[in-house]
Amino acid sequence: MQVPARRNSCDCDNQRHAVGSKVLRSLFAKLQHSKSSVDVRPPLTETVGNAKNLPHRYHGDSMCVDATGDATGRRPSLSGYVSDVLGDKPALVGALVHHHEIGNFEDRYDLSGSRELGSGSCGVVCTARRRDSGEEFAMKVVEANSLDAMASLRKEIELHRKLDHPNIAKIIESFEDVRCGRFFIIMELCTGGQLVSRMKHHRYGYDEATASTLMEKMLSAVLYCHHHGVVHRDIKLDNMLYEDDREEAELKLIDFGFASGVAPGQESMTDHLGTPSYMAPELWSGKETPYDSSVDMWALGAVAYMLISGTRPFHHDDKREKARMIRKDALPFHQKYWEHTSQDAKDFCSALMQKRAKDRLSASEAIKHPWITSRSRAHSDAQTAARVLRSNSDVVDALTAYSDAGAMKRLALEVIAFVTPPSRLEGLRHIFQTMDVDDSGTIDRREFTDAMALCTSISAGKLDRIFLAIDVNDSGEIDYTEFLGATVSTHFSDVVCHGTKAAFTMLDDDADGFITRADLNCTLKGHLSQQSLDSVMTCADADGRVSYSTFKETVLGVCAPPSATLMERPSAWAPPVSAA
Repeated sequence: MQVPARRNSCDCDNQRHAVGSKVLRSLFAKLQHSKSSVDVRPPLTETVGNAKNLPHRYHGDSMCVDATGDATGRRPSLSGYVSDVLGDKPALVGALVHHHEIGNFEDRYDLSGSRELGSGSCGVVCTARRRDSGEEFAMKVVEANSLDAMASLRKEIELHRKLDHPNIAKIIESFEDVRCGRFFIIMELCTGGQLVSRMKHHRYGYDEATASTLMEKMLSAVLYCHHHGVVHRDIKLDNMLYEDDREEAELKLIDFGFASGVAPGQESMTDHLGTPSYMAPELWSGKETPYDSSVDMWALGAVAYMLISGTRPFHHDDKREKARMIRKDALPFHQKYWEHTSQDAKDFCSALMQKRAKDRLSASEAIKHPWITSRSRAHSDAQTAARVLRSNSDVVDALTAYSDAGAMKRLALEVIAFVTPPSRLEGLRHIFQTMDVDDSGTIDRREFTDAMALCTSISAGKLDRIFLAIDVNDSGEIDYTEFLGATVSTHFSDVVCHGTKAAFTMLDDDADGFITRADLNCTLKGHLSQQSLDSVMTCADADGRVSYSTFKETVLGVCAPPSATLMERPSAWAPPVSAA
């Protein structure tokens, strides 16, 4: 299909399908002005760039490496770095993130009360309210000035949508206006600002407990990305966003514009890009010098260094000298900034910022570093998980009830969890993170059974059946949204009842008022087996259709009554970061 030639912005804004015309005309007017304005940034903020002619968005070719992995499936890359990349393991949530043409946008979202959240050289961010649930989300509107840029944005969305982690900002859906070259990306709403902005109030860095807690969360997010075949390639303080204004708010990794999809033994990239202070030595070498996922680990080391000291590890106003320092100079620990810092903290930064890629810690190794295990408040074990579950018995009851529910009910609850803003399920998120002992971003069978066995008398066989019921896509692990779906019934009145209509709308792909097998095949993109679809459709009528009334009765008829336990934070919940 030939893509129509791009029309100018004025023509687009006058089209009948132009989105939120008054709101967006105002926002795009600001965008045009911002392109010629001076950008005032906090001291640790930098613009992206590279040593030689950095393209805005470009994904290089991968080179095949034939190597044998270790016992966990990790394999050495071309550089000898033992990578965490395990390949593409898409969560079911990836099937729920849909990319649409622009035509039905205004049927789904209301922009009448929209407010601007921010703007940059390529787009603006504002709020958008979903019509069927009333929930508010963030909407990123991006202008793509060429067919290559449009293809790159589609690639970014494709990589981002398969990620399901509590510390990665969630994408809900996206819309594309081909004629105008604009993309409208709906994401969870985060209002707490960038981590780099908060550093203005911590000029000499955070205390080590807070810094290690923040680092553990970002290590978990990057480990999850690598496990799922995604290298971020632009990790920095600017791309870490707080969910809200609280000091202890959840931290989210954002902006996958430079991300690249990789596979085990096939993760060598050659396009040199990033933000200078976070770019590994190999990114300052020759143009065709290959590199691997270890560049994310160097960048995390730079983040840790800045969080602890409030200074950049290598800095010079001259970019050539800065590049030389990054490639050649030893990592400095100036007494003025580091004299009261532990040796473990210095060792941690050094272990990530090794000049040779093969000498760097991977994310799975860095999470086990003594600086993280001894100081981070996010670190947990099976006993901690059991204590949290014991103090939230309604969650255990919900997990048991979920396994006994029908397939349609389980699917519906997962969709409800998906369309619910993560901040509404903060207590459940904390329980998930506590049960995820290895920080992989998923709960494996051992983590689940260890925690549950320590706090309940449920038999091993029953625990196994509960685990299999929660693992909707049969991946062998419980994904984040799968866990939320299994426990969201603890929020019956404020979430389940509220989100039932939105869940039905998502599953009713052709919007004819009924859910059919064809709808589910389109909505879930083949993520469920035919046998699973048979189970889901057992509540259909003689014509193979599920009406909204049947769907509503199916969902609301089995959920637990409202519980006070998780309406507020669980009693065992501790803030992930302290007030500085």
